Amino acid sequence: MISAERKKAAIVAALSLVVAACGGGGGGDSGSNTPAKPAIATQPDSIAVLTDGTATLTVAATGTGLSYQWQKNGADIVGATSASYQTPAITFVDQDNLYTVVVTNAGGKVTSVPVMVTLKPSPNQKAFEDLYKGSSSYKLTWNLSPTPPQVSGTNYLFYDDEGLHVSPLTKGPQILSQSPKSSLGGGSLIGPDPKGRAVLKNGGIHFLGTEILSYVGGDLRVDTRSRNNPGVIVATEIRSNYEAATLTGGLAATPDDFAHFHYPLFAGTVILDTSRTYVAGAAYIKYTRTNKGDRYNVFDCFASVSADTMLPCGSGSLGDLLTAGISSGSDGTTYFLADGVLGTVDGRPVWVANKPRPVSATLNSAVQYRIYFELNGNVYTGALVKDGEALVGSSYVSNPNGATPADRITLLPFDIRMNKAALDSIATAKKF
Repeated sequence: MISAERKKAAIVAALSLVVAACGGGGGGDSGSNTPAKPAIATQPDSIAVLTDGTATLTVAATGTGLSYQWQKNGADIVGATSASYQTPAITFVDQDNLYTVVVTNAGGKVTSVPVMVTLKPSPNQKAFEDLYKGSSSYKLTWNLSPTPPQVSGTNYLFYDDEGLHVSPLTKGPQILSQSPKSSLGGGSLIGPDPKGRAVLKNGGIHFLGTEILSYVGGDLRVDTRSRNNPGVIVATEIRSNYEAATLTGGLAATPDDFAHFHYPLFAGTVILDTSRTYVAGAAYIKYTRTNKGDRYNVFDCFASVSADTMLPCGSGSLGDLLTAGISSGSDGTTYFLADGVLGTVDGRPVWVANKPRPVSATLNSAVQYRIYFELNGNVYTGALVKDGEALVGSSYVSNPNGATPADRITLLPFDIRMNKAALDSIATAKKF
C-alpha cells in the first residue's frame, strides 16, 4: 500500500510537469497566436421605413481580423459581408423577416441580436386610413337644378361608398369594397344610375370596375380592373397630398374647399337647409389624383344610359369619317383628319386631336385631347388624358359675370371623400 506522503509527492511532481509544459509560472496565453473572440460593442437597431424604402443596418464589434456575414431568417445574404448592410426595397412581404450578423475571427464568432425592418405609414396613408378605419368613405355625384323644382328622372343626388377592411401597409394590395350608387336619403327624387366610365385598353372597350389599393412610397396607388374582364388592369392613378379636416357647427360655415367642391349643394338655400348643423364626428379628406400612364377614355357619341355599351359615332373607316368631318357638340367643333394625328394604340387605329378640348366641355383641370378610334367596323369617340395629368372633376362658379363658361368657373385641383357622419349631415339637410 502507498502511504499518504508518497501520494502527495506524486501529485506535486505531476503538477510540476504540467506547469513546466505550460511555460512556467506566468500562466494565461501570453505565448499563444490565437486572438480573442470578437465582441459586439453596438448591436444593430430595428428600423421603420416607408413602403419601398431601404434600411441600413450597422454593427460595431471589437477584435482583430474580423469578418462579417449578414443573415435573413438565419440564411446568409449573398454579398452582405461588411459591418453595414443596406436592404433591398422593403414591402409588405418583408414584415416578419429577422436580420442578424455573424462576426468571426480566428478566435471564434458571435451573433448579433435579431432585428426587424418594419413599415411605417406616411402622413398621406395615415390620413387615408383614419377616415376609412372601421367604416367607409363616401363621394357625391349630382345633377341638380339651381332653381326648384328638382325633376325626378332628370335631377339626382347619388352617393357611392368605398371601404377598406385591412391595411395595405402590412397586408399588401387590397380591394376597395364598393357598392352601387344610391340616391341620397331616398325620397321621391330618383334619377338614372350614372353610366359607368370606360377606356380603350388592349384593343377593346373596358368599363372600369373593382379598384385595387396598394401603397407606393408615401403615396397610394389605385389600379382599376376591367368590369367586363376582371383579369385586366385598365387604369392606374396615384393619390397623394392627403389632408384631413373636420366639419363642425352649422352648414352655413362649411369650409370653402368642401363647399366649393360640392358647389351646387352650397351655392344657395335651394338644395340644402344651411341652418342645420353637422353631425358629431363629421369629417372629410382632401387629396390629389394623378394619372399614371396614358389613358384613352371612351364616351358615348350619342346620349345613352346603358351600363354596358358605348354608342359609336358611325360605321366605316376612321380615315373616311374624319375626312368628311365628325361633329362634337360638347366641344363645339367639327374634327377633320388634318386636325390631329392618326396612329395605332394596341393595334387599333386611333386619331388624336392636336389641340386640347375646351375647358368649357371638360370642366376638368386635366388636359384632354379628343380621340376617335375604329373598332369592329365602327368609329367611337373619347378623350386622351396623358400620363401625369391631375384627375379631378369639380369646379365652382367664382365669377358669375364671366364672358365664357371657362371665365366663370374655377377648377379645383383636389378630390374629396367624406365619412358617414358628414354624409348623414347632408342627407338630413337636403330639401327634396
